[in-house]
Amino acid sequence: MRKTLTALLGLCALHASADSRNPNTDWMPEAKLGVFMHFLPGAANFGDVDTFDVPALVKQLAGLRVRYFVLTLGQNSGYMCSPNATYEQLGGFGPNTRCSTRDLPMELADALRPHGIRLMLYLPSQTPNRDMQAVTAFGLGGAPNTDRKINAAFAQKWAQVIETWSMRYGDKVSGWWFDGAYPWCDFNEDIAKCYAAAVKKGNPKAVVAFNPGVSLKRWVAADDYTAGELNDPFAAACADRWLNDAQWHVLTFLGKTWGNKETRHANEKWIDWINRVTAKGGVVTIDMGHNPNGTLVDKQLEQMQAICDAVFGAK
Repeated sequence: MRKTLTALLGLCALHASADSRNPNTDWMPEAKLGVFMHFLPGAANFGDVDTFDVPALVKQLAGLRVRYFVLTLGQNSGYMCSPNATYEQLGGFGPNTRCSTRDLPMELADALRPHGIRLMLYLPSQTPNRDMQAVTAFGLGGAPNTDRKINAAFAQKWAQVIETWSMRYGDKVSGWWFDGAYPWCDFNEDIAKCYAAAVKKGNPKAVVAFNPGVSLKRWVAADDYTAGELNDPFAAACADRWLNDAQWHVLTFLGKTWGNKETRHANEKWIDWINRVTAKGGVVTIDMGHNPNGTLVDKQLEQMQAICDAVFGAK
């Protein structure tokens, strides 16, 4: 009887701990710092998917010693760097006319894993806003290149696309960052829950965040971590690992804007801020510019190397 009671009390304590915090995010503060890449194929450069130099990029990331890498599946053009028959079927596209034949995320996941580097993926919360065939086929309206209001009917279709990728990659993808989860698009808790369920179908431990715009907050209950898009990260101070029970996380850019190839701040400024954030259990993702073949540009790689050496310590 006493053993049974002890076991029950231990089980209750375990559940209480899991309910109060999110163990799926435990790897994030240990990782501290990751790299984000806006790799955005379109009609004019769809061939860049096939010439992406996976071994060269992996060598760069391993040299930096970052523990995760975030890749965009696609964004506004409608072209994706991974196969997805569901997207092409629902969008009314022929096979591999919008989704690449090459499975770039799969190759990256397999090449990164031996180095202890996790892969995360980026995806908009609605169909690519410059591809009007996709917009119309998924039941949305509005002018090209504009944000659109979405609803439950659309979300169910988009969740099918998400789930196809989720099931394809399983635990090879550790997390997702959804853009465009804006209040003015009628993004809400139910839609977030729908997308999160699709993500976790393939990997129940995958973490997810929904971006409400430039801000640092827990936007919806489904946020495992904060999307944390910030243009000026140094104004953000991390007091604790948790922000309303979501992992504290910021996504910002190394250059002058997203995908830019220049640098904007001195090494010391980045190092001081990142060290203060990670000392409290926060996490920082840095967007870096890339060459057409998918490798990081030299100027930013040099700065990021100095930052990583300071954050991770001597090799």
